[in-house]
Amino acid sequence: MGWVKVPYRAAWRMVVEDEGLELSGYIAFTAFFSLFPFLIFLAALAGFLGDRETADEFIGAMFNLMPDDVAGTLAPAVREVLGAREGGLLTIGILTTLWFASNGIEALRAGLNRAYGVTEQRSILWRRLQSVGFVIAGGLVIFFLSLAVILGPVVWRVLGPAVADVLETRVVFVTVRYLLATLLLLVGLLLLHRWLPNTRQAFARVLPGVGVTALLWLIGASAFSWYIGNLADYAAFYGSLGGVAITLMFFYISAIIFIFGAEVNAIWRERTGRRRAAQEVNGEGEDTGQ
Repeated sequence: MGWVKVPYRAAWRMVVEDEGLELSGYIAFTAFFSLFPFLIFLAALAGFLGDRETADEFIGAMFNLMPDDVAGTLAPAVREVLGAREGGLLTIGILTTLWFASNGIEALRAGLNRAYGVTEQRSILWRRLQSVGFVIAGGLVIFFLSLAVILGPVVWRVLGPAVADVLETRVVFVTVRYLLATLLLLVGLLLLHRWLPNTRQAFARVLPGVGVTALLWLIGASAFSWYIGNLADYAAFYGSLGGVAITLMFFYISAIIFIFGAEVNAIWRERTGRRRAAQEVNGEGEDTGQ
């Protein structure tokens, strides 16, 4: 029953020993300022691979994965920024955009290194190139998955009215939305935990924390949407900046969940490592006794 203590120990380490709440604030702040460059890159990618209409539909599908209040705050601002930008993907501007978008990845790297108890010794150039690679790969994955969601009903409608009627039901839409969000979360978290921190670990070793993070994030996003819609009134405290405050709070909670998942992995690795070491010692003792 030692696994029962893992969440408690992970929460204690995050709050008391590893300054996880403070790091979560740093991650939320950096992610907020990295989000617009990342979304600009995604929209530019959509326009480059498709057309302007495809890019607009892509933005709408992408924000469907966020709580309504957060999407309502970000979507108009992103469309305003994109409307003022001209030019294609292959410009000096996109290189600057990628650089600033990678700051969010670097913040996640700092949180993972702290949770796993390792110090960063790799060169800053390698780390930054890796972060830019994550941004580009993430953009491609999100674009093609979102494109599949956009074009899916059109493709299936050709197969017959019965299939089209089923696909247009609310239940199917919600199911596809959460399945897509879960898939993106699991794949993205696995890659982040595997490659960002300065420690080697197999995918199987990071699965517990990744699963906890994905589950808590899906529950937390739904609970946060309900809380904002029914209880909270950020406009009374922040006025016209209420939407920004809601977005930052959402990022902050997401960062806490992300670091908590890494702490779960760290505690689980320590416990399984001690158990494996004890088994090896016992085995050596038996062999010596013979």
